[in-house]
Amino acid sequence: MKEQLKSFKVSAEGILYTFLNEGHMRFHLVAAVYVLVFANFYDMTKTKWALLVTVIFLVMAAEAFNTAIETLCDYCTKEYHPMIKSVKDAASGAVLLVSIGAAAVGIILFWDIDVFKRIIFYFADNPLLIIPLALSVVVSLLFICFFPRLFKNKNLDIAQKRDKIS
Repeated sequence: MKEQLKSFKVSAEGILYTFLNEGHMRFHLVAAVYVLVFANFYDMTKTKWALLVTVIFLVMAAEAFNTAIETLCDYCTKEYHPMIKSVKDAASGAVLLVSIGAAAVGIILFWDIDVFKRIIFYFADNPLLIIPLALSVVVSLLFICFFPRLFKNKNLDIAQKRDKIS
């Protein structure tokens, strides 16, 4: 049991590392929150919810793999190398492919003009709700752009970590 707990702790550290070092991961999280909130305006079956949650986590997992690959490449060399570039490009391309697939799922699930109108009328009928929505957008942008600065001491540059190990 102790080994499993240690494994979860290490996994959580990896997830936190990805959130601290990758603005794209923070963007994916914010997008996921908005998608999940606005999905409530739709008639979602359990199957649709399961698909939606799966695609969200696939995108985040792809971003975590990409971060792991980029981190390892940066650890291996500070110098430019065409093979390292190819590895990083392929990992980044994988994230793009999964993201395009997720966007396609989103379009299939959510492209409904009647629901768009319902959302607009919902906020038109409840104009005070526009304030928390606008505030959430501001907080989201701050989270995406500035969240790592809150953890500056824990978030060492990869090159600094490599130099400490060497």
